[in-house]
Amino acid sequence: MRSKGFATLQMLIKKELLLSYRNKTVLISAIVIWMLFLAAVCCTILSYNAGHKQRLEANALFRQQWAHQQRNPHDAAHFGTYLFKPIHLLNVFDPGLNDYTGNTYRVEAHVQHEISNSDAEHHDTAMRFGNLSFALILQLLVPLFLLFITATSITSEKENGTLKMLLAQGLSSRKMIWAKVWANYLLIMMMILPVFMIMTIAVLFSGDTALLFGRLWWIFVTCLLNYLLIALLGTMISAVSNHSGKALLSALCFWIFMGIIFPKIVTGVASRSYPLMSRAAFSDLVEQGYRKGLNGKDPYAARGERYINGLLKKYQVDRVEHLPFNIDGLTLQFNEDYRTMVFDHYFKAVENSFYQQQRFLRLSGIFDPFLSTKRLSMALAGSDFYHHEQFFKQAQAYRNQLVRKLNMQLALHGKDVKGEYVVGPYYFSQLKDFNYRLPALSTVLLLEKIALLSLIGWIIMLIFLLQYIASRSLALNYAAV
Repeated sequence: MRSKGFATLQMLIKKELLLSYRNKTVLISAIVIWMLFLAAVCCTILSYNAGHKQRLEANALFRQQWAHQQRNPHDAAHFGTYLFKPIHLLNVFDPGLNDYTGNTYRVEAHVQHEISNSDAEHHDTAMRFGNLSFALILQLLVPLFLLFITATSITSEKENGTLKMLLAQGLSSRKMIWAKVWANYLLIMMMILPVFMIMTIAVLFSGDTALLFGRLWWIFVTCLLNYLLIALLGTMISAVSNHSGKALLSALCFWIFMGIIFPKIVTGVASRSYPLMSRAAFSDLVEQGYRKGLNGKDPYAARGERYINGLLKKYQVDRVEHLPFNIDGLTLQFNEDYRTMVFDHYFKAVENSFYQQQRFLRLSGIFDPFLSTKRLSMALAGSDFYHHEQFFKQAQAYRNQLVRKLNMQLALHGKDVKGEYVVGPYYFSQLKDFNYRLPALSTVLLLEKIALLSLIGWIIMLIFLLQYIASRSLALNYAAV
């Protein structure tokens, strides 16, 4: 009996797929989406090649300038260098926040810079509409298409009079509804599967397969969950609607609110509820904390004098000239450490505001599957706030280590040098390059577990609602037409 029911469902699914194939509206919409995919391929290739080439050239240029200098180590720390956020294929698949958070970190002694040089600074007007990317098509346009075809899947049967014939022949409402769900879901899968096949091939040949393949697979899983949710929702709208016009309007309103309006609202609420300190106020706090001490009663000069007296006492000498090292290098590093401590102290307040905003947005995703899908996609593509923060922390750690190494070089080797202590290209060429480490996939999934559970929760809820509608109201809805 069960196999007969499955065979009936399978036959209905084939029938629905055949009707979709013959439907010119569906065919034209599918062609338009694929044209957009092809345009996104071109944009992705151009963007990735341009971004990757720029970073390689910039890294090579600054490395060459750094390695070929000949100067005092601390002066070299002032000369500094630039670190660039690496770019990989998934960043271009879903740019996320990368266009707005910047991609360059300046390394310089005595100054803790922020990440700068975002694309939005130079293309502000264009950025308001967003770049044409795979993520934009998969997260907004494909769901709209799926909502439209599912929202009219049952109402069209009611309006054409075929629903009454099917029910009269003994077809149950449950089989009818689930045939619509799975047929439209399979249709979308057939449309997007080639996209992920292309992305998989690109990742396999990118040189970052070990890092990116698992992330790409989880992006695919996210899309599978999202489209199943949309198919369930659209079919439910169609089942409870009397007319296709009403069903389409309901589906469009849902898409506009959940896909565009609600994310804007919650982002604005998060910004107002947990406001960030202005850059000018933060810089002033850091400068005042460095000059006057964190408690306001430990000025710069007094700290330096106390530190030198402590060294004299430790080495049992009465003059700095008698110390077994260059005092300038150590005092420079002492002041550098104190400034870093002040920066970290005040940055905790800024960081806490960011964390509260992100927590609010994660919880908001419970009520909006579009937002949950977007957050998961950005996190897996490495273009969300967490990855931006990880780049900043790793770049800052590299900067602190580099400045310390240069100051200690001056302290340990500049003692008995007549005139200014200078090191040449050989020393600078031995210094290690910055190497950004992508966070582990398990960490990313754990961080965005609420978004993943939200999608699963929505799917379970819609399944139960559809089961209820299938058993109670489909025939009644038809009778009301």
